[in-house]
Amino acid sequence: MKKLFLLLLVIPFAASAQKDVLEFNDIIVEEQTKIGQRLIDFNYAVEAGTDTDMPLKLTLEQVKVSIAVVEKLSWQDGAALKKSALALFDFYKSIVSNEYKEMVSIINHPELSEGDITQLNELIASITEREEKLDADFAAEQEAFAKMNNFTLEENELQDELDKISE
Repeated sequence: MKKLFLLLLVIPFAASAQKDVLEFNDIIVEEQTKIGQRLIDFNYAVEAGTDTDMPLKLTLEQVKVSIAVVEKLSWQDGAALKKSALALFDFYKSIVSNEYKEMVSIINHPELSEGDITQLNELIASITEREEKLDADFAAEQEAFAKMNNFTLEENELQDELDKISE
């Protein structure tokens, strides 16, 4: 009977640990989704030709909040995933603070010149190139984390919308 009692104690602990692992991953994904939605909102404002100041400001605020949330997370085997998420979020903070502001400034010119369009395309290419590595690193860390903790990742519903923007 003593062995059965010990086994019963281990099973609830294992289930609790698995819940914590999933929660750790899900919080990071939720924060990434919040940032992604803000980036989409900003892109829609640009496409619609409406004021981009508020969407840009809200995006930067969300990135800062998301960084703070992820910085507080702690999981024994999650350091690499957390580090890669923070690297990606820091990248978002940087581009929203710099390149996106520069892009808005260019877009708001009364008449876009060939030079303006070239500059926009260069900014977009630079952002895309740098983001690809960070995305790949994050995806690899998330896959490794999921494999190590025996859970399956599902594609984020927002991904299709983000992919459309990239096209």
